[in-house]
Parts: sequence; structure tokens; C-alpha cells
Amino acid sequence: MIRSMTALSLLAASILTPSAGHAGLVETIAARQKIFGIENVDAATGKLPDDKVIFSWLSNSTFATSVEGRVFYMDTYVTRLEVEAGRTPIVIKDMVDLDPEAILLGHGHNDHADNAAYIAGKTGARIFATEETCGVMAADLERMKTDPLIMRDAVAKLDPSSKIDCTAVTSKASTPGTEILQLDVIEPQACVVAFRHLHSVAVPPDPSFPPTPVKIVVDPRDADLFPKGVALTPDEKTNSPLTGQLNLETAGEPGGGESLFFSFILRSGSHFSFVWHNSAGALKEGKGRGWDGTPEDGRRIVALLKALPPTDVQMGTASSGNFNNNGLRDLIQYQEALKPKIFVPNHLTSGTATREASSLSVYAGYLEQLDLMKMPQTDRPTIRWLVDPTDYLKPIVFDSRDPVWRDKRKDDVMQQICKQSGGEVHFH
Repeated sequence: MIRSMTALSLLAASILTPSAGHAGLVETIAARQKIFGIENVDAATGKLPDDKVIFSWLSNSTFATSVEGRVFYMDTYVTRLEVEAGRTPIVIKDMVDLDPEAILLGHGHNDHADNAAYIAGKTGARIFATEETCGVMAADLERMKTDPLIMRDAVAKLDPSSKIDCTAVTSKASTPGTEILQLDVIEPQACVVAFRHLHSVAVPPDPSFPPTPVKIVVDPRDADLFPKGVALTPDEKTNSPLTGQLNLETAGEPGGGESLFFSFILRSGSHFSFVWHNSAGALKEGKGRGWDGTPEDGRRIVALLKALPPTDVQMGTASSGNFNNNGLRDLIQYQEALKPKIFVPNHLTSGTATREASSLSVYAGYLEQLDLMKMPQTDRPTIRWLVDPTDYLKPIVFDSRDPVWRDKRKDDVMQQICKQSGGEVHFH
């Protein structure tokens, strides 16, 4: 939603060139061109193509997304966000200026939900999260509105009357896989279904196959190639924050580990579909962080994954709290259920084992894990691996009308799960 012009801006636009008439619009256009690519953004209006789905990786599991012109975030944390653009080529103002209409949070930990309350407070973007995280977002914003670093900054300050508009996808302490909601987040462009699944967790080694023997190796050149700048968040111990520093972190609890799985299918064209999840729990054992479940819990989630529309693109975590014991087994078991055509990894720059400049060793581990689990070559997705920082802000573009995405099964599933926007979904 491009911000509307004030009367003064309209008057200015009548006597000035379009690029100078409305600073808010100009800044939104610039941010969208920077994040989505100059070739994908209308230079006069800031609009994005109505026949494309575009993802732009901002680091970790955060993607700026445009679905047929509807702009939103999937997570909002940015690894090593600094006062000035550096290794991470954006600053917080770029994220605000993008003017998203929504923010989807996979779960509430700070390496996913930092910046969310602030961006929502500045733009009015709706947040979609668990009930617990919705409460945390409201508290985060209230804390920020009393922070002098934020409120005394002419650009960064929040409107004192700003509020969080948050839709609770699941209720407090819900059982994974039992509450399935169809979201109205980008209707009528797409049917979006979400439910709680399992956050990654370490479980005992699986005797069915050995763990991935690949070590996480950080590129030793990284620190010299990309010297650190001034971190956006001031050090907790300092009494003298540096110019431009702001604390936009989330409290993260309660409910930080309660993870949501999101499925999207476009209503028009060839019904392009994708899923996004920033964690992957132990489906075999039915356990996740904060959920000491049973195999029955895992089977219930697997059944849901299999019942979703055929998946064209899976955007899934390549980090796991289970890495030391079972490698990337859990991610691949999600893939065995989803059978995606294309896999785009996330959670590559922060995590239990993953961190900046470790992407290639994670890639090696993923390939090794596919072999260990003996996944047939015909069942393996096409891999669109991401490497930081060279793949930041490099648009990943899909033509939503391309016949390659057509699949009659999608029509059947949509008839079942996409009828009641904002209502509960019941799979048969």
C-alpha cells in the first residue's frame, strides 16, 4: 500500500517534477528498486508486476516478497544490520520505505522477529503470528515508543498513537497441526494456509542412518573482506550509544519457539504455489523445541504437508538444532512429504550451527544428507542455493502464468481448502 499524498504533497506535485513531488513515494520506489530490482519496479508508481512472484533474500530466513504486486515480508530479522549499509546492503530505513502491507513471522525468536514491531509501527503493516507472539509484538512497540533513541530521531521516531495489528494464526499453547487457518493476507491474489508445526530440536541419533559428517566451516576471509561497521543495536553495556543506533529487538518470549508453516497458492494463472518455513522439527519423533511430543504429532504434520497443494517452490530452513545428532534429516523429511519442484534454502546466516559465510559447507552437508537418506534422484528438488552476501537483494523471479506450474491436483485441493478466507481449514 503506497502511502497516499497529503494535500500539501499534491500541491507540490502539481508544480514539481514527479520525482520531487512526494518524498514518501520517491523513497518507496527507491527501496523497492533496491530490494526487488530496478527492472521489476515501476519507476513512477512503485508497483510490481501483476504476473510475477518475486522473492528477495535479506539474510537468514527473511525474504521481501511480491505476489502479483502485493508486497510483504516473511520474517524481518536481518543478520548484522548496521547503521550504514555494508556487508548487509540495506539499512532499517530501506525496510520501512519498502512499505509492506503485511509481515509473516515463522516464529518469535529474535533471529526472525527483530524489527517486526518497529516496521509495523512505522507502516501499519499487519502481522501474522502465533497468539503469544502477537502479544510480544504489542509489548515491543510500546517499549520502543518510550525509547529516547527512537523517539528523538527525526526520521526513526514512531507515531505515539501507532498500534500493532496482529492476526493470531494459532491460539496459546496450541497443539501442532490441529489449528489450520486460511489467511486473508493477500486475497484475492492467493490462498494462504498456515498452521503450527515443530521448531527444530536435538533428539537422539537416528540409527537408520549416520548423521551428516560435514562440519560447519566459516570462510576465514570473511572478516577481512567485510569489516564490521556500527551495529544498529547498541551494546547492552554501553551508556553512550553511537549516532544512528536503535534498539529494534524483540523480547522473543513467550512463545518464541512456537513455529508456523505457511502455504501459498495463487488463484489465477497456473496456480503457482510455494511454502515457507524457518524451522524444521523432528517429524519422526514428533518433537520440537517447547513441544515434547510423540510420533503421532509428527505423523499428523506429515499428513498436513502431503495434503497441501502440490508445491512448486519450498523455501525451508537449512539450519537445525538437530544438526550435530542427525544432520539435516528433518528438513529432508519435510521435503519427502512436500515433494517440491524447487528448493530455496533459508536460515543460512544465523542459527545453532549456521552463520555468516558458512553457506557452502551447509550446501555440502545437504547434498550428503540426500545421499545418506537414499532419496531417489527423480524425487530430489532442483536446488537454488543461496550464498551470503552475494545473493542478498538478488531477485528470484517466477512467472505465475507459466504453464510449467499447472497441475490438475491443485484445483482439487483448492476446492477443499481455499473457500473461506479467514476461517479454519479442514482437510478430508
